[in-house]
Amino acid sequence: MRAIHNTPAVETQRVRSYSLRKQLFISTLAALGAGLTASLTSFAFMMILRVAAGVPTPIELFGDHVLKLLPAAKFVDLLIHFGPNSKTAPLGLALLSMIGLGTLLGVLYAAIVHVKLRRTGNRPPLRAWLTAGAFALGMTVVGEVLLWAEMGQNFFGLPIEWATLTTSLSFLASFSLYAVTLCLSYYVLLPKQQVDGISAKTNNRRQLLARASVAALGVGAAGGTVGLIKGLLNNYTTYDGTQAFVFRSDGVTAPITPNKDHYVVTQNVVDPTPNLVVWRLEVTGLVAHAGTYTYEELQKLPSTSRAVTLECIANGIGGHLISTAIWQGVTLRALLEKHGGALPGASYVAFYSADGYTISLPLNEVLEADALLAWRMNGAELPMRHGYPLRALVPGRFGEENPKWL
Repeated sequence: MRAIHNTPAVETQRVRSYSLRKQLFISTLAALGAGLTASLTSFAFMMILRVAAGVPTPIELFGDHVLKLLPAAKFVDLLIHFGPNSKTAPLGLALLSMIGLGTLLGVLYAAIVHVKLRRTGNRPPLRAWLTAGAFALGMTVVGEVLLWAEMGQNFFGLPIEWATLTTSLSFLASFSLYAVTLCLSYYVLLPKQQVDGISAKTNNRRQLLARASVAALGVGAAGGTVGLIKGLLNNYTTYDGTQAFVFRSDGVTAPITPNKDHYVVTQNVVDPTPNLVVWRLEVTGLVAHAGTYTYEELQKLPSTSRAVTLECIANGIGGHLISTAIWQGVTLRALLEKHGGALPGASYVAFYSADGYTISLPLNEVLEADALLAWRMNGAELPMRHGYPLRALVPGRFGEENPKWL
């Protein structure tokens, strides 16, 4: 065995190895910080669109997509597991997962652009912008391909084609904002070289202020998101399965249930609030000629009033998920006749709701039942939670086959 002194080459190799580890550590921290800031900023923008324009967030659309794929037994298990939080808990978990995924994508972004530390200035190079653009486009394409079947919903009641376009553009805008924020934040957070003519103290202060601005953006976006979610949840639909208990003085159930006591079941965390300025009823498909109605035009059609009893499919013997009301509206038969009737080959009628709920029923059975499209309930304007401005009523069908918010 022979003792030797460290050679310059050996010492240089040790320093270089340490430098690479440090570079990886700093770059990863910057990428995680940038990814988190970008995720929070992007979701805050999504929430603004949700509140201001009724555009559903990807989380809501993903929840609808997953629920349609779940076996009935698994769905019931989840309801039992989450209990009273069966609506909000899964969405909360999905939100955290989305933010976590967006944060980790920051690391992937950093690995692709492969920036060498220390840089001069905060301006990203062309390669960084192109990578960010690819991220935005890729996220938009993946989101739209995965959730395309759910994108026709709009909580303000936009027609399906316009709702799909609006949601598609919101994906592009939200993910573009994510990519731009990720790109800028990452380069701002990276350590900078000393610039000639500027003292180290000034340089460090500038870096601190730049990083503080990224942190402030993230904190502001998080605070804004929490505020928007709280505001939205002020209308949280706690009436999932509200039961009707309406008795006369002699103890007999009242034949007509007042609007405020009529049982209600909903699939939504927050129900739609259709805006009549943008809401339209579309009659399309296998009809002689299609048509579109505003709310005012719809009410000018010949209307009829009738008592219809609704019962939840989950109502047990002696249960109270059943109510009767006097509904006013136009019959489906009269509406179809106004459009020249159904074409040969038409065998089903499909109802599309503002919250994304869809159902198709045999056309002949629906016409035989003389289904009604109602805009009034017990002499009053149809209440929001009962499907304002328009709902379908198919006598003899369970409540879930009488869609609201058409």
